[in-house]
Amino acid sequence: MQIKTYNGASAEPKKGETVFYIQSHGFNAGRPLKKPLPNCWEVRTERSADFEILYIVFESKILAPFFRGSVIPFIALHEYKNIIFPILKNAIHENKIINEHYLQIRKIETQLQQQDKIKNLMQELKKSISRELYNKIKSTA
Repeated sequence: MQIKTYNGASAEPKKGETVFYIQSHGFNAGRPLKKPLPNCWEVRTERSADFEILYIVFESKILAPFFRGSVIPFIALHEYKNIIFPILKNAIHENKIINEHYLQIRKIETQLQQQDKIKNLMQELKKSISRELYNKIKSTA
């Protein structure tokens, strides 16, 4: 696994490589992201479950004591690495039940993304119907 500061451009992933991002600033520092934001790190790994493992770390709130900054909280990259590397080393387990939980988290994330798309489509439909009705009201007046 390789973690580095995201510079606005990302090289294509190699075959079998997963690329994702970690938010480094703000109250959500440590949160894994599918798309980069300003102030994030790029993660390149051979294990696709690392995203879910780091999501578990983020949700556990164990990173909060390492936040610095008086106005905008952030976590230093070297501290983040010191926290997560031992966790990642121990996370993939011979116990299939534990590994299946990572897949459950991935499926939930996929479902949430699908629901977001449906919500956005419904909002667009609502706007479209409202505009159409307004034009009908306006033309009858």
